[in-house]
Amino acid sequence: MKINLLLISLLGMLVLFLPLCGHDVYIVNSNDETLSHYDTVTEILENHILQLGQYANQIVIQNSIAYVVNSGVHNIQIIDLETETTLDHIQCPNGSNPYWMVIHPYGNKGYVSGLFTNTVYVVDLIEKSIVNSLSVGSAPEGMVVCDDKLFVMNSSYGSPAGSVTVIDVNNDSVLDQIPVGNNPQFGAVDAMGRLHVVCTGNYGYGSPPVWGKIYIINTTTHEVITTMEIGGSPTKIAIHPNGTAYLCDGFGLGFMAYNSIDLSIVHSASGLWASGGSFIHFDENGKLYLGDSVDWINNGKVYIYSENEELLHILTVGVNPQDAGFYYPGTGHESVTAYNYPNPFSNSTTISYNATANYHELTQISIYNIKGQLTKIITSFPNPGLGTLQAVWDGKDENGRIVSGGVYLYKIVSENVETTFNKMIYLK
Repeated sequence: MKINLLLISLLGMLVLFLPLCGHDVYIVNSNDETLSHYDTVTEILENHILQLGQYANQIVIQNSIAYVVNSGVHNIQIIDLETETTLDHIQCPNGSNPYWMVIHPYGNKGYVSGLFTNTVYVVDLIEKSIVNSLSVGSAPEGMVVCDDKLFVMNSSYGSPAGSVTVIDVNNDSVLDQIPVGNNPQFGAVDAMGRLHVVCTGNYGYGSPPVWGKIYIINTTTHEVITTMEIGGSPTKIAIHPNGTAYLCDGFGLGFMAYNSIDLSIVHSASGLWASGGSFIHFDENGKLYLGDSVDWINNGKVYIYSENEELLHILTVGVNPQDAGFYYPGTGHESVTAYNYPNPFSNSTTISYNATANYHELTQISIYNIKGQLTKIITSFPNPGLGTLQAVWDGKDENGRIVSGGVYLYKIVSENVETTFNKMIYLK
């Protein structure tokens, strides 16, 4: 197990040093059909450590298990990251072209978009099988979970009739379909709980050409709050904890960026930043990982930047790096997923985590403020036992005083596991 001090960058220029486990980065090389591994502690890169399927499109990591979406062979490859071996495959219907995957907040099931079948498949991650299918809009691609809703971006193969399907993840039923712009492919949720939908447009090949546009959607009412003209042909989006929304250029020429709160432009479509455009991710300390497929024939690059956009490292990986994921080893091998709802909150929030082993009396939730000071320890869980344990935090510290508004971190600690930190925002 690798232990390291990671810098967690959250909002603005506020920083916090806390002891977390060192992490590993796994990169999907789509054209090589292999996986690369980068150790952030030793800074050692290993390419082609594991064979993937045809057109590997995405990697999703939950604890020590990775799920790779292999679009060409219509399956989800399950990988044990501790041994870096393939455990199994979840087969999707032939011709479905599984495109994107997200995991339910409880961690026991996932959702996979079927690009060619206009369907979202519900996957039981325990049984490793598809248990349900939901009809959505045309050509679903990216998906985002926000609280108890799944938002599916239906690209409609780039037609003007793009839409976002809203699914209730509690009972897997379709709640709504929101009309948006031309070719919505991906989305992300900002710190205010608003969904940013990236409508790529027609890459300039239409008559007339349609350029990139962002639709901002209220995730509670499903109403379009506003739109912004970003220009260019943006595809994937990721919103940094400091509020900057980064967009991958669809031609792989660089990245656009804007402030996700006031929607001011940081890097325009005519002044792309950095190089690449195949993916962008942020690790726990705010570093940026940018994928660059270069020419889609030779080895690609992964650029690592600081939160302030200073270039730190350049990794030469396989051909066409399409996605990356982070593995944060814990202090034990128990699988734990923690989350809180609502988030942000103003009165109280419920912190939940899945217990995959017997409940221990020593289990606690530790809550810290932005300065790294311990604010509250919660040790009382109603109805302890197997399943999901929950506890309510009312925004008070150990002395019963209401805390100030801002960002707080929490983690689950027990006899045999310690999770990494999750972020929650208290609005006062």
